[in-house]
Amino acid sequence: MKVKEVMTTPVFQVEANTSLKEACKLMMERGVGSIIVTEDGVPKGIFTDRDATRAMSLGLSPNDEVRLASSLGNLLTANEDMEVFEAVAMMSKNKIRHLPVKNREGEIIGMFAITDIAKVLPSL
Repeated sequence: MKVKEVMTTPVFQVEANTSLKEACKLMMERGVGSIIVTEDGVPKGIFTDRDATRAMSLGLSPNDEVRLASSLGNLLTANEDMEVFEAVAMMSKNKIRHLPVKNREGEIIGMFAITDIAKVLPSL
């Protein structure tokens, strides 16, 4: 089974200078656990619900920029035709719960999350 068959869409994104409060509000409104962080519209990282918790525990202000709490720089991605088992192995190896999915043109088109694994369990 391919990642594109079980990934979640659409993917939401914010610019790196967006406040933590606005990023968290977007995630709550959309019911997602992660969003892509961009710089000048180019995907550079990811901000997750876990990052939000870490930010608050470190004393960051809700008005601080999301760049301070997100993983910027080394954005791991899966390609849409990757086998689910490969994506799960990548997530496990890197201890992550959200993996952006790119199409053949290199655009992020979905998010493969730990919650999406449940969709394939019955077929295992």
